[in-house]
Amino acid sequence: MGQGGNITLVNGTAYDWQQTYTHEYQMNSWSFPATIAAGTSVSVYVEWNQGIFNSQGDDAGEVTYTLAGTAFSFQVQARASSGFMLQVQLASLTALNYAQGSTIPLGWDWNDNPSGGHVTFVLAGEPNYFQVSGQQSGPWMQNVLPWLGAQPLRHLCMPGSHDAGMSVYTSGTAFTHACNTLTQVTGILGQLQYGARYFDIRPVISGGQYYTGHYGNVSQLDSWQGANGQSIASIISDVNTYTAANAELVILNLSHDLNTDLGNSSYAPFTQNEWNALFAQLQGINHLYVSSASDLSILPLNDFIGSKQAAVVVVVETSGIDLGSYAGKGFYAYSAFNVYNQYANSNDVDQMATDQLTKLRQQRTSPDSAPFLLSWTLTQDGTQASTCVLGTANSILTLASIANPQVYLQLPGACTAQSYPNIIYIDGIQDASPAALSMAVNTRAV
Repeated sequence: MGQGGNITLVNGTAYDWQQTYTHEYQMNSWSFPATIAAGTSVSVYVEWNQGIFNSQGDDAGEVTYTLAGTAFSFQVQARASSGFMLQVQLASLTALNYAQGSTIPLGWDWNDNPSGGHVTFVLAGEPNYFQVSGQQSGPWMQNVLPWLGAQPLRHLCMPGSHDAGMSVYTSGTAFTHACNTLTQVTGILGQLQYGARYFDIRPVISGGQYYTGHYGNVSQLDSWQGANGQSIASIISDVNTYTAANAELVILNLSHDLNTDLGNSSYAPFTQNEWNALFAQLQGINHLYVSSASDLSILPLNDFIGSKQAAVVVVVETSGIDLGSYAGKGFYAYSAFNVYNQYANSNDVDQMATDQLTKLRQQRTSPDSAPFLLSWTLTQDGTQASTCVLGTANSILTLASIANPQVYLQLPGACTAQSYPNIIYIDGIQDASPAALSMAVNTRAV
């Protein structure tokens, strides 16, 4: 017996993967399919040998896949010399940010962990535009411009960050903690570096300053409960730091505005003057995208970043607010990028997945359908939110570690050339796998 876990392999290319070599030494389980079809994913159970008569550090395995009809290949490897590790070597292909011969560590996740024990490897795209999961995504939009630049945004898929500002607990109300308010593990800069391009920004006023927040009205307490995350100033700095070196499209969607300086039971949405002050601060963002278009989703990617300059779009999702002189100068009403976004409101991964994939099929019947956001997030119930401080099992980020592996297993097979999401929206972004998955969707769609 030994530790076991799962590796999910996502074939996001247009080529079937054919097994051309396999070997194992002292692995209790190391059996991979002979073929992984294009546009599909598989989960393979792996188990190490921890027998008392074996040297655990000698456990090892390799399996090589070749992209059918090409000379491109990669090898999945198991290594235990310095602790358990699954990794992938790019034997005869290159990918954005990774040279031929590079080894990409995937880590190890024991199936006794709350996540169920999952690591993921995604290879997506076409030759010259391959994208893989790893620690850095690189400027993936710029990389694919010769291939996908002529496609309108509503034909493309990108990773999105749910409650993007909530990677830090700056301050909060009496009954909140990190476990029931934090949704991300790194700030906006880190999320950009991992490849996220659509950000759920929820501005609040706290102590006269603008922050991001995660709040809800708790009827049983007749009060608002929640916490503040990154400041708007720090988000502006993060975006500017990233776009100074990366000519990528960045979309900030502002919603759930709340003035928390009005007394706990009297929080209220921003007034026009409070929005104007926020707009003035957000003008500090570099590369704000200027356009008179009434629907940004029908513009091709080239219109935004084809000039090799970054483009930042600020979408304001609120009613009764006039953008005034800011309109079209980086700031747009929600109607200009109207994304279908209806979350499942469930803490059960199967219910959430069924809900979201059903909505996807219903709402996205062709590439020209209105943009669709796949909200692959789990929501704490009241018990989980109130007791998570006693342990990490019920935290939002633990729920994310349960939900996220399933998107790699379930989404690829649910996508067709006619029906696919435009935004893959998750909690707990911690590597470039969501960006690679988005490229898998793009490969299937285009």
